[in-house]
Parts: sequence; structure tokens; C-alpha cells
Amino acid sequence: MPRIKKLLIANRNEIARRILRAAKPLGIATVAVYSEADEKALHVQEADESYCIGPAPSLDSYLRIDRLIETALKCGADAIHPGYGFVSESPAFAQACVEAGITLVGPTPQAIADMADKARAKEIAQQAGLPCIPGFSEAGAGVSELMAAAQQIGYPVMIKALAGGGGRGMRLVMNEQEFASQLHSAQLEAKNAFNDDRVMLEKAIINPRHIEIQVLADTHGHAVHLGERDCSVQRRHQKIVEEAPSPAVNAELRARMGEAALKLVHATNYVGAGTVEFLLDTTGNFYFIEMNTRLQVEHGVTEAITGLDLVQWQLRIAAGEHLILQQNDITFTGHAIQGRLCAEDPARDFMPQTGPVLAWHADPNSRCDHALQTGGEVSPWYDSLLAKVIVHADNRLAACEKLADSLNRTVLMGFEHNALYLQRIASHPVFQAGDFGTGFLAEHADKLLQAQSFESEYAIAAIFLALEEHSTPAWPKALSGFSSTRALPRPLKLKAAGQSLALKVTQLDHQTIHTCQVDGLGSQPVTVQNWTSVKSGETFQIKATVNGHFGRYSLAINGNSIWVQSWLNPQAALIENETLQSSAAAAEGVFQPLIKSPMNGKITQVLVEPGQQVEAGTVLVCLEAMKMEHRITAKTAAIVDQVHVQVGEQMKLKQTMIQLKEAG
Repeated sequence: MPRIKKLLIANRNEIARRILRAAKPLGIATVAVYSEADEKALHVQEADESYCIGPAPSLDSYLRIDRLIETALKCGADAIHPGYGFVSESPAFAQACVEAGITLVGPTPQAIADMADKARAKEIAQQAGLPCIPGFSEAGAGVSELMAAAQQIGYPVMIKALAGGGGRGMRLVMNEQEFASQLHSAQLEAKNAFNDDRVMLEKAIINPRHIEIQVLADTHGHAVHLGERDCSVQRRHQKIVEEAPSPAVNAELRARMGEAALKLVHATNYVGAGTVEFLLDTTGNFYFIEMNTRLQVEHGVTEAITGLDLVQWQLRIAAGEHLILQQNDITFTGHAIQGRLCAEDPARDFMPQTGPVLAWHADPNSRCDHALQTGGEVSPWYDSLLAKVIVHADNRLAACEKLADSLNRTVLMGFEHNALYLQRIASHPVFQAGDFGTGFLAEHADKLLQAQSFESEYAIAAIFLALEEHSTPAWPKALSGFSSTRALPRPLKLKAAGQSLALKVTQLDHQTIHTCQVDGLGSQPVTVQNWTSVKSGETFQIKATVNGHFGRYSLAINGNSIWVQSWLNPQAALIENETLQSSAAAAEGVFQPLIKSPMNGKITQVLVEPGQQVEAGTVLVCLEAMKMEHRITAKTAAIVDQVHVQVGEQMKLKQTMIQLKEAG
């Protein structure tokens, strides 16, 4: 039987590293591909060979089918693993592999094509006997036809892009009045994401569970399912936390859903690993949504409870091996939960973040699939997903607590991220009770997004600066010539969490006590004792007793910014060196004439024109970055003076997009 000898991995970062980890024990030589932006990435360093396939500022590098095939032929790879994302669900790529005589670690081109079109997938599923949600799909249907269909189905309805996945091109429509605008938004997002603006309609099931069944099928007609995963914790149809098994699924329901999934596998002559996704309503009825013809981001939780390596099984099946597993062989042990660690700021409507990785340390007591490294960089060109934190325990409550603890022990500084948000989800009593649906995050947003207090971190930063014997050019001249045996000559003026701070180190003694007054927050003096500081790489590890409580802190400096993260708190405090005057100028409610891009990205909509009157909250432009569309709004009432951008234009961070002038 032929085996795979050399494998090209047509993906990047943690996805590529996961495949590398599975391939090497099988004696398979590995080949990485990368864009110029990923030249120093870990997957490039760890593969046996690596090849550049495109320029840095382009997502398209990993989508160039011709270059991927050309590289595979050049290096002598006899197989390609597409990972998940990029070309993993492209029928054209699968066909190109067939024509080049290269084994694709995945299903056939026909199976991918059938499942990639949601209308076709639904038709096949219905013919195979799977329960489906009532809906409408007609090629070339216009706005009026779609509106009439929505009226017939009955509101609320879900608009869904026919191509692609990942929640893009999906909109929930509650009534007829908002249908046209939501349709336009969905089609625009689908066009940008998949170059296909066709949509279908489905009856919306409010607050269901999102349940998916993992399947494996070999080239000899044998298939098994590996149970379910619960992916109900979602934001904008994007999965955030996934677990296996589902707290809403018992053995009888699991058997019925698994049987339905295998019917679709046989109906499509499916080969490899795949996922059949369902919605489960509150009465126990389930409905087919779609099939993902690839490995899923959340496959690790299934691996944890079954003890199987799904990527190794993908490789073995692609090599023609028989799937020796029988359905009765599949057993489930304990409970596993995964949190998706993403470069996004929950406090700013989950705005994607970029920046240097100043410090990174994953909890060694849990599985963490990642490609982060201290000294690396998070760029704007790719998905915001950084790492997958996966825990396994004897029962669900223990797994919830273990995930929360693992996130608490995760150190990541240099940009904002969602680790604290994930930790709060894992600790939330409703989540721990297991009785929730896809509306969970919206229902409990106030508690999950509550602002964090950082007074201890601010005090640690002030004391650290005061103890530095020499100031650096980035920090205020107040530190120049400062002796470490007395207080700062004047307050250190900084900005943190959008507020101006005056950090006064009023008493400083190396042997005993440091006292820090944080003005601007109405706080009492913070007393710091038993200070020790050790430099570790580019960060400082600090131990101190703050107001009588022992604490550990990681601290990193980047230009004129300082990051401080306390022990067992996954969110770091960012403190910037700014004058009080400049901070006040940017305060809420102060008129700002220039609307600048908050990130690198592409303009997808320009919704205003010169001379137009706008109110606070009016959407000015839409910007696509890290696979998400972001609405840029006016902060105050104003008149549009100039529009500096156009649809399709690539924006850089802080580039001016719109110029306003005060109204009246």
C-alpha cells in the first residue's frame, strides 16, 4: 500500500504546526509554505523544508492554487494537507491536486463542491433523510423575490451566504422593515469573503444549541462518527468556546444525530475527516445546517475525550489505509473544553488588534495549540485567532474550572486580547450549569464585558519606574538624575484605560515600603512591600506585597508604553506616556475632525459624502480586517467635509478616512 512520503502543508501558523506534530511521528517529510509576512513564523522554522509563495501584505498568498501546486511539484511532495481555512474547502484546489497527481488529504472535489453550496448541500441532505430547516433558495432571485419568500417563511429569518462559512454573510432579520438593509450587508460581506454574493433564506430558530458531529470515512466505504461537540457559545456566528460532549445531548440523541451524519457521509461518498452541523431546539428536535469538508478548529476537544489523533487518521486515510475503528470502539472519557484566544479587544466591540508579542507563556498544564513566540508580531493580514486553549477533566464542572485556571495562568502582553473574556465565560454560573443557547454571550454581556480594575498594576508600574536608576528617552525627564532613595520630583503623567493618571511615588525605601498615590481614579495610596525584580529575557518578573497581599507581576516595556500583568489575571494593563493635556483633548465628547482607521484593512463601504449632516453613531465607512467587517461611526454630530477613501482601498493604521467639521 502506498504511503505519503513528503507532505506540503498549505496553511500557516498553529494550523500548520498541528499538522507537523501529527506527520513527523509517521515518518513523513514536511514542507511549509509562507508569505513574506510569515518568514520568521514557527511553522516555517519547524518544517523540514519551507518555500515563500507570496508578498507580505497579501492574504491571497495562501489562496494561490497555481503557486501551491507548483511548489508541491518542485519540492517533490506527493501529498498536500490544506489544514482548515484558505483552500481547504475549495473544489478547484482539490481538482488541481487530482490533475497534478498529488494526493489531497481531504475529500473528493465533488464532495467539496456539493457541500460548499449550501442550497445543494441541503438538497442532498433532504434526499438522504436528514431533517432540514424550512427555507428558500433560488438561483438569481432578486430582492423582491427574497422578500416575498421571507414573508412566506415567516419572521424571524436567517440570511446565509451560499458559499463559504465561518459565520460570514449571515444576518438575522427580525422583521420586513430591516430585510433590505440586512440583505445588502450580507451580500456585500459574502462577496468580499468568497467572491460570491448569492444567499439563501432559512427560518431562524431562536437561541438554539449548535451541535456538530465529527465523522471519519475511509476510501473503502467505511465510516464512523466520533460523537458531538457543542459550539453554542458564539459571537456574530463565530465560535468562541467549544466542548465535548454536549451537556444537552444524551446517549439516545447522540446516536440519532450520529446516524443522520453518517447518512450524509454515504450520500456524498465522503472521504477523510468532516463535520456535520446541526441546530438543536429547546424541544429536542435537530436540523441540518451544513457540512464542513475539512478538519475543524475545535477538533482538539474530540481528540481529548476519544484519545484519537484526527490529523494522523486523516493522513492514514489519504494513504489508502482501512479505517479499522468500528462504531462500538468509540468511547468517550471525561469532558473537554476549548477557548479561542484571539487578538481582539472586547472592550472596543472586539476590534481586531495587532502588535508585538512582548511576553508569551502558556499554561503547561493544558494543551495549547499556537504559533506565538516572544519577540514575534501579530500582523493585520490574517485571522485574529492566536491560540486554542484546550483542557480535559473527569467531568464538565471540573473542565470549566480548569479552563478558567489555565487562562488565568496565561501570560500574553503587547496588545489587547480576549483571555479575560474567555475566563469569565468559563467561570460564569450559567455556562457552568450547561443550560444555554447561542444567545448566551448577548444575554450576559454586561457581566462578561465588565471593566477590569488595574490600580495594583498602575502602582507596580510607577514603583518600577521610580526604582530605575536611569531614565530612558521614552520616559519623562522627571526621572533624569533620580535617586532611588527618595520620591519622584513630580508626578509621572500617564494615560491608562482612556483616563489621565498622575502617579506620585510619595515614599520610596528599598528595604521596606513604597507608597504610590494614583490620582485620577480617586484611589487611596497603594503600599508596596518586599519588592524583588528579576529580568527574564525582555520582560521583568516582579514579586511584591501590595496593600498586604502577595502578588506576582510580569512587566514589559515597548517604546513609550508599559504593560503589567498580575499573576492569575489574564488581562494586562497598558500604560502610555502621554501628557494630561493630550489625554484630555481626546476625551469622550470632544469634537475630533479627522476620522482615522483604527487598524489595517480594506474599505468595503463608504456611506457618506461631502456636505452630509451626520449624528453621533452614524456609520461613516465599513472596514474589513481579520475577516470581519467593522462599522466606523461619528462620535458627535458633524458635517462631512471631505471623504479621503473609496471602496476597495487598503487602509493603514491611523490613516485619515473622513474629515469632519462642526455642525452649526
